[in-house]
Amino acid sequence: MPMFRRVLSGRVAPGKHGEFLRAVEAALDYQAARGIEAQFSVWDAITGAASTVEIVAEFEDLKELEQFEELAAQDQHFAQLRRAVREAMVFDSAIINIYRNLV
Repeated sequence: MPMFRRVLSGRVAPGKHGEFLRAVEAALDYQAARGIEAQFSVWDAITGAASTVEIVAEFEDLKELEQFEELAAQDQHFAQLRRAVREAMVFDSAIINIYRNLV
């Protein structure tokens, strides 16, 4: 059972949905090739603000989450891939929250 969840929420910029999905797929492929085994999913809101999305990563333990955060902080190519995701989003709309499983 996943113990930690990292959620990036934001809005995709108008006309950028295809670019956003390609950038997310490239980032997911890259991190999987580097041993990040978290379960990832991308959610698109059907109510609320238009073009709202969530990129959800579920980690089995804190070590796995820390491995992801370390890759994000130290790998320049991964940083470029993540930047491409953010560039397809509305400026300043992205919020990151980390949750832990209580039950």
